[in-house]
Amino acid sequence: MPWIPASPPALVRPALAPACKAANLRVSRSPIFTNGLAGSGFAGSILVRNAGPPCSLLGTPKLRFVGGPSARVHLQQQALTKDIAPAVDPLAPPFSMRAVPTGSTVWLPVAWRSWCAPGPPTSFEVDLPSAGGTLRFFPGGTPGCHGAKSSSVVQTNSFRPYIAPAGKSTAIPLSAKLTRSQYRVARGATLHYQVALENQTGYSYRFGKCPVYVEQLGTPENILKGRGIAREVHYLNCRGVVVKAYSTVTFAMQLHVPKTLRKGFLLEWQLDPHSYSAPFAPAGVTLTG
Repeated sequence: MPWIPASPPALVRPALAPACKAANLRVSRSPIFTNGLAGSGFAGSILVRNAGPPCSLLGTPKLRFVGGPSARVHLQQQALTKDIAPAVDPLAPPFSMRAVPTGSTVWLPVAWRSWCAPGPPTSFEVDLPSAGGTLRFFPGGTPGCHGAKSSSVVQTNSFRPYIAPAGKSTAIPLSAKLTRSQYRVARGATLHYQVALENQTGYSYRFGKCPVYVEQLGTPENILKGRGIAREVHYLNCRGVVVKAYSTVTFAMQLHVPKTLRKGFLLEWQLDPHSYSAPFAPAGVTLTG
C-alpha cells in the first residue's frame, strides 16, 4: 500500500483557564507509595479527576509529609530522575493542562527515597500550583533509611493528562516487521522503508477506521525522553484493506530526517500506541551527511 501524508490534527492551544482548586478535584483514597524501587525507594501515581469547571493545572506542586515524626525529618523535593520518569507519550495529549475539561482525569508521578524516622508519616500532602489548595493522601509503604543523617527525598514533575491502560478489546491482531533490519539515510533527506503487517490468526482482519502510527528515529535514551529525535505521526493507508488469514500486507513508509539530528541509530515503528499490545517493529539506521 502506498504512503499517504495524512496526520491527525494538532492540539489547539486553549485560552488559559482559572487555576484548579482542590475543592473541585476528586482523588483516590488508595495508598500512593506501593511500587518498590531499587535502593529501598517507592514510586507511585496520584490520580485526580476534575469535578469542577475547566481549570488550569500548570507547574510543579509542592510535596510534604505530615503527622507522626515528619517534623523531625529533613525533606528534599527534586525533579524525577530519568530512570523513574515515565516515558514521553508519542501521541498528542487528549487535552491541554491549560484547560483541564470537566470530568477529565490527570495524574502526577511521584517517588520517595529514604526515611530514617522511628515511624511513618500519617499523611502525604500535595500543594497545588497557583495557590490552588492542598490534596491529602495516605502514603502507604515507607522506604528504608539510607543513613542516619540522610534526608528524605521526594521526586515529581508536573501533572499531565491521564490515559487509562488499554483493554484487550483494543488489540489489533497483527504483528509488525520492517522489511529490512538496517537502513542508511543522509541528514536532511527522507528515509523510505516498508512495514509488513502479518495476520497470524485463522480469520481475516478488516480495519475499521484507519489507526495512527508513530515512527521515531534517534537513540534509545532520546526516544524515551522525546527530545533530539525525528518523529512523525500519520494515519495508516488502510481504507478497504483486508488482511486475510495467515497473510501479510506491506505498507510504504517515509520519515524526514532533519539536518539537525545529531545522533540516531534506532528506528521504531508502532501502530496505534494506545491499543493493547500495540504492533511494534524496530530496525537499525546509519546516519550520514
